[in-house]
Amino acid sequence: RRAKVPRSSRVHAPSAMGVPRRVRHDGPFSMDLLNDPRGWGISLVKNALVWEIPRQCVGALVRWRYGPMKGTKPSEKQKEFLDCASSYVVSAAHAVVVSGLGLKIMARLWNAPSYDKFYVHESTKDLDVIDLIERTNWLFFGYMMDDVAHVLVRYPQLGKMDMVVHHLVFIICAILAGGTQIYMWQFSWLIIGELSTPLLTAKWFMRQAASANSPSLIRVARKLGQGKHETCASAAAALELLIAKVFIAVFFLVRVCAYGAGLAHTAKHLTRGDFREIPTAPTVVVLSILLLGAGLNAHWFRMMMMKALGLGKYRTAKEKKAR
Repeated sequence: RRAKVPRSSRVHAPSAMGVPRRVRHDGPFSMDLLNDPRGWGISLVKNALVWEIPRQCVGALVRWRYGPMKGTKPSEKQKEFLDCASSYVVSAAHAVVVSGLGLKIMARLWNAPSYDKFYVHESTKDLDVIDLIERTNWLFFGYMMDDVAHVLVRYPQLGKMDMVVHHLVFIICAILAGGTQIYMWQFSWLIIGELSTPLLTAKWFMRQAASANSPSLIRVARKLGQGKHETCASAAAALELLIAKVFIAVFFLVRVCAYGAGLAHTAKHLTRGDFREIPTAPTVVVLSILLLGAGLNAHWFRMMMMKALGLGKYRTAKEKKAR
């Protein structure tokens, strides 16, 4: 298969520095909103439904299994569980799928020539990896569009304004980078950050089980070596602490270390002029979004560490009184 010259972007002759000319690859999963808005819209609906259909199925199962008796109203906690459980399940499933695909993309691009990591060009030989990236981008984009709608409808149960901002900026990034077929390497380390998400789901379900006073928590805590507990509340607290520790470690690895290394790698190639074939406007927007994402990650990590260390507003009442 041959890459095609883009219909609506500037194409430059190779420079004296030998920068390969950017071209367009019209594969089976390519985004082309400007030239094929109908196909783009159909693909969006399909990829949103990939996540919405399981969400509705899980929601129906949860309501059937854990809903209140006929003629009675659910408690506030029960309503929260019935309303949000399906979103947390699908969130974890999405995270596993896209982070796994992100690792696969990173492995495929690891030893690729530098320019192959940043845009499709006249010398690109592995177009199968471009198809894989574009398929993954559609799955990621479809989920983000579907999920941000649920976050807004159930605001603030599924997330607050930082979550809305997180979704919106990466929706823009998926549209812009996907449509112009640029920054594939950055996409790989960006979505690997989703590896931390299933732990948030586990933490949420732990809290729900604790509020339901589920005796299974005591057995789980014992099997995981978290000691013997007499009450569900103490078992839940021990398990939540364990999950929090693992979550902080994973978050630090994928959203601080890997993300930071990716930004440093990007900055190195930017200063070397390796992105000169990529139009300026998409570069500015995408790189600004990546920096904003880094800021959000830093904000979340700071909050986690302050909570873990009992600093600021997370100090205990006894410590505050002593001060």
